Amino acid sequence: MLPELIAAMEQEIPGFRIRFKERSRLQRLLGRLLQPLNPDYLRGYITVLGRTVWWPSQAALHADPQRSAATLLHERVHLWDWRDHPIWFPLSYALVWPAFRTQRAHWERRGYCVDLVILSRKGRTPEQLKAWMLTVFTSSAYGWMWTDRPAVEEWVDRVLAQGLSAELDGELLESTQRWVDRLLEPGA
Repeated sequence: MLPELIAAMEQEIPGFRIRFKERSRLQRLLGRLLQPLNPDYLRGYITVLGRTVWWPSQAALHADPQRSAATLLHERVHLWDWRDHPIWFPLSYALVWPAFRTQRAHWERRGYCVDLVILSRKGRTPEQLKAWMLTVFTSSAYGWMWTDRPAVEEWVDRVLAQGLSAELDGELLESTQRWVDRLLEPGA
């Protein structure tokens, strides 16, 4: 499914491409600059910049195609958001400071909604998913983008109850739901 998803994304997002952080001087520089806040930026995070998805390495992309497809569905949401909000989306990521809830949390909630739906359907418990999302949203790795722990937990409950429609709508909701269903088919 991963090659088909990549091909579909190339059609729906002109200029879409996947590149690898290990091969990029700029990404390695960003990794050094982010080291105090996010020591795993180069090895453990996939990043969207413009129409490019930066994967840690080609080996990491192909090591687990199903997991990579799930991650790419999350990043696909960010690509649509960047396309639809070409000024506000990147600007809100550049403005990182500890806050009650940053605009960045809005965008990340949209992407992580996909992860929550997939992992829930794979059997992760609400408690496991809440613990993970608390780490994501309230830690330095994402710039403390949403520090209201009870609100994060309530958001997870809402996503588990409403599915992708908790954050997505329209064509993005419909197409993402089709990909998620396909990803979770037996033998996918």
